[in-house]
Amino acid sequence: MLESPQELALAIRRIDAWGWCGAAATEVGLVAATIAHDTEPACLDALRASSTAARNRARGAQRLHRRRLADAQVAAAGRSAYQIAGNGLEQLWEYLVTGRQRLDAPLDTRAGTKFQQRAWNVLRRIPFSETRTYAWLANELRQPAAARAVGTAVGANAALVFIPCHRIVGVRGLGGYSRGRDTKRRLLDHERSWPSMPPLFSDSS
Repeated sequence: MLESPQELALAIRRIDAWGWCGAAATEVGLVAATIAHDTEPACLDALRASSTAARNRARGAQRLHRRRLADAQVAAAGRSAYQIAGNGLEQLWEYLVTGRQRLDAPLDTRAGTKFQQRAWNVLRRIPFSETRTYAWLANELRQPAAARAVGTAVGANAALVFIPCHRIVGVRGLGGYSRGRDTKRRLLDHERSWPSMPPLFSDSS
């Protein structure tokens, strides 16, 4: 199913035991992805809520709109939001069903702050089936005392799985997850059930 509300293309489907899953994209890239919803309307609502750049967070919608208007590469890239959303959903299906480990759909992270974007880039380097801590992420960002900001950046990630915030865990437990701790545990168990491939991003990148 595809639709395009408010300059976004949404693609959703039911994926075997994972329930309703979906992806939302602009002409630049994926802005949101979600998994494990019981119903189609719940999945659509979650995509719409997260892909509006989290209305309740730090002016994300205004930043996204302003950067979209200022980005000359949007038209030149010639990417279709529908194609990106559909391809993102296909990659999500492959990840959940066939154990695909490298997700390479383009991302549109312009709604995030500069700090959030940096954090999300580091998250993408965490290898499939491995975990890291919030303290590790803070150290990678060279701000070891910024625990609150790091937690906020992880929680603000709307592109679930594509930016694998489920691989960040607490020192004494799983830590939070927007789709719930049970889903987070399921994702980690799912990844550990497949043989690991070399990571797409090296730690030195």
